[in-house]
Amino acid sequence: MACVLFLDDDHSRHALFRERAEELGYGSRYKMLYVYSAAQAIEALQAHEGELIRAFLDHDLSEADIMVAVGAPSQVPTGMTVVEHILTMKQPPVAVTVHSYNEAAAVEMCARLSELGTIDVRRVPFAVLLHKLA
Repeated sequence: MACVLFLDDDHSRHALFRERAEELGYGSRYKMLYVYSAAQAIEALQAHEGELIRAFLDHDLSEADIMVAVGAPSQVPTGMTVVEHILTMKQPPVAVTVHSYNEAAAVEMCARLSELGTIDVRRVPFAVLLHKLA
């Protein structure tokens, strides 16, 4: 079954995304993978390689790391760690949407993913994301 991955450390964003995904019938069409950390995301990517049609990624995965710069020390691994893993996959997700509010990091995540040339990459801040889901 095709899978959709949603990575965010914020429980309220998870709840909002789940609600919208259910309204759109995602659960009946896709296996939904909800994760809160880079390690969980990488584990899900490994377990479902070749099945992922879309991944939604946040960058800052800890309140202590809000607006952390790419490459700067962080309390926990960021969404960039997940991007680096995706770049090594033989069968990466078909599409990735970066929904981080950290604009500089989101732009860099998208740029790195675009280097593959095989992934439909988009940057959509979370505030807009729920309205753009279809």
